[in-house]
Order: sequence, then C-alpha cells, then structure tokens
Amino acid sequence: VTFTLNEAGTAYCRATRVDSGETFADMPTNRILAASWSAVANGTDLTTNVTIAMTALESGILDAPIYQSTLYDVYCWAKDDAISSFGFERPNYMLQDYVHADVVDPWGPSGGRTERVWVLDSTPPEMILISVEAI
Repeated sequence: VTFTLNEAGTAYCRATRVDSGETFADMPTNRILAASWSAVANGTDLTTNVTIAMTALESGILDAPIYQSTLYDVYCWAKDDAISSFGFERPNYMLQDYVHADVVDPWGPSGGRTERVWVLDSTPPEMILISVEAI
C-alpha cells in the first residue's frame, strides 16, 4: 500500500481475502491496528510516498501469507501526530465511517477501503518430469 498524508502521522492497513466472507462491518479500527502493518509519513512533502509492504494478513510469525493470484480487500486507517499548544499529544484520526467507505479516487480518497486488489502471480510454472515411456 503506497500513500501520502497531508500532515505528519501514521497509517495502518489490513488485508482480508475477498472469499473469506469478511465485510466492512467486520473491520473495526482495532482489527486494522491488530494486523500491525503501519508506516509513518512526515507530512511535510506531499510528493513523497510512503509504502506499507504487507506480506501476510497480520504481521505475526504464524499468520497467513498474502498469496499470489488472490483477491483482497484492503482497509486503511490513519491518525496524525498533532501536538497541543501545551506540548501534549493531541491526535486526530479517521472516523470508522471513513474506513468503511471506498477510496474511489486515489488522488482525493473519500474512504479507507480498496476493494478487490489483485495480487499478481509473478512466478512462472515449473514442469516436473514424472516418467518417460518408450513407444
């Protein structure tokens, strides 16, 4: 997932297989955070993209990998790193309704969900010789 934020903050994402039966109703913010896929954006340069390279549904050792030739829905949520005038953390974050809404336009997203992301199969097939028979 490649993104940029308009101010300093952190984005979190989680993928779910399209055929898993999970819907946006099954994807509250805490499930996205529990996947532990995130990246920090400095927010000062809107031309600098930040990437979250997800290799599994969650970032644990035994979690299901992201498979090639499979469709996924990707849900993302972000919060900024705002500081109050007294120097205390004052984070602003996306509402749950935003997470459930589709991105629609990547240059002006109106949501945090990208449906049906296809993971390309980049490995060629291998042929294994089983037996040979003379005619």
